[in-house]
Amino acid sequence: MTAKKIFRSTAAKLIAFLVVVGCVAGAITQAEYGIMNMLRWSNDSELVYRLEDRFESSQLVNGLVSTTVADLDYALHEGLDQETFDWRFSGADFIGDYYGRMGDRVLKNSDLTEEEAASSLFFVVAQADGTLKYSGNYMFMPFQYAYVDPETGVYREEDVPENSVIYVRITEEQAAEYAAQWSAQRGALMGILRNLVVLFLLAVIAFIFLLFVTGRTGEDEAVHLVTIDRLFIEFNLLLLFGLLIAAGAFNFYVIFEGTQQNDMGGMWWFLAPSIILFTGAFALAVELSLSLVRNLKNRSFVQRSFILRACRWCWGTVKRIWFWLVGLLRRGWRAIGRGGNGVWRKILKNYKTRNVLLIFLGYSVILALLAMMFALMIVIDYGEGLLAFILGVVWFAAAAWFLLSRINGFECVVEALRRLRGGELEYKLENMPAGVFSEMAEDINSLGDGMQTALQNEIRAERMKSELITNVSHDLKTPLTSILNYADLLCQEHLTPEEANDYAKIIHQKGLRLKNLTSDLFDISKVQSGAEQMECERLDACTLVRQALGEQDQSIVGGKLTLKVDIPEHEVPIWADGKKMSRVLENLIGNCVKYALAGTRVFVSVCEREETAVIEIKNTANYAMDFDANEITERFVRGDEARSTEGSGLGLAIAKSYVEACGGTLSVDVDGDLFKVRIQFPLYALHGGK
Repeated sequence: MTAKKIFRSTAAKLIAFLVVVGCVAGAITQAEYGIMNMLRWSNDSELVYRLEDRFESSQLVNGLVSTTVADLDYALHEGLDQETFDWRFSGADFIGDYYGRMGDRVLKNSDLTEEEAASSLFFVVAQADGTLKYSGNYMFMPFQYAYVDPETGVYREEDVPENSVIYVRITEEQAAEYAAQWSAQRGALMGILRNLVVLFLLAVIAFIFLLFVTGRTGEDEAVHLVTIDRLFIEFNLLLLFGLLIAAGAFNFYVIFEGTQQNDMGGMWWFLAPSIILFTGAFALAVELSLSLVRNLKNRSFVQRSFILRACRWCWGTVKRIWFWLVGLLRRGWRAIGRGGNGVWRKILKNYKTRNVLLIFLGYSVILALLAMMFALMIVIDYGEGLLAFILGVVWFAAAAWFLLSRINGFECVVEALRRLRGGELEYKLENMPAGVFSEMAEDINSLGDGMQTALQNEIRAERMKSELITNVSHDLKTPLTSILNYADLLCQEHLTPEEANDYAKIIHQKGLRLKNLTSDLFDISKVQSGAEQMECERLDACTLVRQALGEQDQSIVGGKLTLKVDIPEHEVPIWADGKKMSRVLENLIGNCVKYALAGTRVFVSVCEREETAVIEIKNTANYAMDFDANEITERFVRGDEARSTEGSGLGLAIAKSYVEACGGTLSVDVDGDLFKVRIQFPLYALHGGK
């Protein structure tokens, strides 16, 4: 087993997960133990170690010295005696020595001198002149009394006697008990801190390992998701942080309540459930965070986030709208440019447009002048105003006649184009208004003449082509008949060498194929040129199909095809040429034998649909039909492009020509490998007439 498989195994992932959760559980236990001890020591006034680096900086002991100095300063200033000081300020319980004097007032528990105090571990020496000596951190200044006179509002300082002094000290021997407690508490907390660091590092290493291997297996590099990974990212994050915050808040509450317990054993029974709850919440939070990592690796983070998907959709919408607006402005600007250039070219270069525009502008200007003249003359003189009105009416009538004649010319042009489109190529435009419409009439008349000439040339070319094919096919029959006869005679002889007999048979077979091809060319040329005489009569479509199937029965069996026939028992009458329709059905069924996939079924049906007789033949092709169904009925077009079978490409063309000559329609449909031919004829009435 390779190292990759070992590291990505389920066992390795489980071990790493348990290491993370176990280390966090141990760290929580250690941290809560340390916190609760510190809180308990603080509540019991036993908290000596307060994160100092050495005992000489102890906040507790220095605080005792500072408090005693402040109490002495106040008591001396107020004139309290020794008994009152000891009762009010617990001076008798002070672990050190103090001496305070202000005038004739003295408070002391020993005759302490300045030299003895200054040589101690913790001390304060204060004098009336402002001299202050101390150890550690000390901010209080004794003998500094200041106040604001309530009568005058002046800030005043109160003088103290010059012999005022305060000496306070705590020697190393006196603070020995605090020093022992400080060392013990510091050792306990430092041990907890070291354990926390080790557990934290182990948890981080195991979690980083999980980040790399989560979602991976040793078999491939794909990311494998689990059920929890289907959560939406927002719900995942809400659950993740909600669990951690709720468990943390509950633990703080438990710690606070635990500090009220006097018995450590009872405190641990109180604390154990909260640690278990927090560990379970953290384990679920780790799994949720690993789920986020798996989604990031799988690149499905955005798809599983409502907010990111909404932001991406908004950004995409803004981009699309921006590009659409920019494109619209560009197209609008280009359109304005092209329109301006087009208008400019039409006005300046096209004399027809220029003339129409000038006529319109001239008409508008003259009509405006006449209107102004009419208005002025009405005001000045009624008679001249009437003349202006008459001139305006005459001008309007002339303009109306001009416009009506142009509108009539336009309608004539539209009518001529409609007739040309309908095939009336001999139609001519005459008596058109002079100018633009007369030129348009000449162009349209020339267009009709050109189309008529092209049509006649096309008809002549098609007729010549059909006659050429007919003549060539007819002329080939005589020499081809001789070739076939002599080839047949050679096949009856025993020629030497032996290969000559095979050659004679091949000549006879190819000659027969050439004879069929020329016969097909001759037939299709005759029917398409209209030279073929159709002898139509009343026929039964069902009988025609049955006869054709009977004639091709051996070929169908030899082609390993299964025939499925759906022909009604009653008569389905049509009007057609029996011989030609027999050949049509023979060609279609022969194509099924040639091109149908061996072992498949051929469907032949006859039915009546909306006064129409329908004959359908369907088969599954043995080749890929990648041709156009509309082109397969053209001459020399074959569906089998490889031409692996014998055929001329004329069978369907002849069949379609014969069917249409009899008044029916033939269509071809292709659906995958299914080839379907449909023949339709109007039903011939049973009692005479169509």
